[in-house]
Amino acid sequence: MSEIVIICSSSDPASSNIASRLLELAEWEGQGDLRFYRSCCLLRIEGELVGLRNLEDLMDHMGLSPRLIVFASRHRSKEAVAWLGGHFTGVLQEGSFELSRPAPYPLKRLLMALQRHAPTTFRLSAEATHHGPVDLRIPSLFAEIGSCEQHWSDPEAGAAVARAILDLERYDEHAGEPVLLGIGGGHYVQRQTELMLSRPVAFGHMFSKYQASMLSADAIMSAAELSGASGVYLDGKSFRSEERRRLEEIAASLDLRVMSTKDVRSLL
Repeated sequence: MSEIVIICSSSDPASSNIASRLLELAEWEGQGDLRFYRSCCLLRIEGELVGLRNLEDLMDHMGLSPRLIVFASRHRSKEAVAWLGGHFTGVLQEGSFELSRPAPYPLKRLLMALQRHAPTTFRLSAEATHHGPVDLRIPSLFAEIGSCEQHWSDPEAGAAVARAILDLERYDEHAGEPVLLGIGGGHYVQRQTELMLSRPVAFGHMFSKYQASMLSADAIMSAAELSGASGVYLDGKSFRSEERRRLEEIAASLDLRVMSTKDVRSLL
């Protein structure tokens, strides 16, 4: 039984890079597509990670029942920016949503470890919740290298993400820091990232300002329950007054405290 299952895809160059670095950094037991190191299991598969379904059933058949799933993956961007980071999974559409269970404390620890290990030429941030898998009950996150072939195969970037993943062995799921939902900002949620790295706070599901209009009361309630969130951080520069008021009213109806950047920065 492993507490953390790390899933890598042989069809993803960044994922293969991270897997190779993981195998170099630790002495894994086993052979082939299933390896073990302390409380970690490295599972290598074929095909796209974002399209996986019934993964928990597959792991159960393999005798795996982790407390955390980490997907090692590439990140693609038109800007081809050298970037490292992570995010949670879920899909928002007008009138519907599917959200997996996020891992707030592990994502924060991942970002803090990447801050220590990332090559100086790479940017660092979390991302807003997006894509699948969307059917996971076990907490999970994506750990990624972006944003083009040159970066995906960079061994230093691969080693940085591999080291950050291995560092997750020491995360505390009872850290005691408040967990917030994040709403607002761009896709790279830079302000939430800065708050995570500088204040005693973690974030569950995070949604960009472009996703906010699709957040119904049911979606926010589900995101909060899955995240274990006690409040909602609203990026004040992202919304017109009418939209902000709508989100504040939903949060109040769900007994979620609304916090501004100033509120979060005041946490000690």
